[in-house]
Amino acid sequence: MVSADVARNIVGIIGNVISFGLFLSPVPTFWRICKAKNVEEFKPDPYLATLMNCLLWFFYGLPIVHPNSTLVLTINGIGLVIEGAYIIIFIIYAAKNTRFRH
Repeated sequence: MVSADVARNIVGIIGNVISFGLFLSPVPTFWRICKAKNVEEFKPDPYLATLMNCLLWFFYGLPIVHPNSTLVLTINGIGLVIEGAYIIIFIIYAAKNTRFRH
């Protein structure tokens, strides 16, 4: 029989793999933005929301807040980097007069 800790780690790793795939799902959109050198009709809202979500979960996973949350910390750290890259790409290719307006 598998212990509760082993089962929790297995489920956590599966969740991290799925989350990583979720973080990579906008890659075709950003590939299109880079090729067109324009954000077209795309909005930054989902990427900003995901960035903020990763930031909150990253802080939650810190050892001083919640010990033994390595899986939470690692996947949300990766999410911060990926979503940050999306936001940077979005800012680079947004029209200068609409860059910080909604």
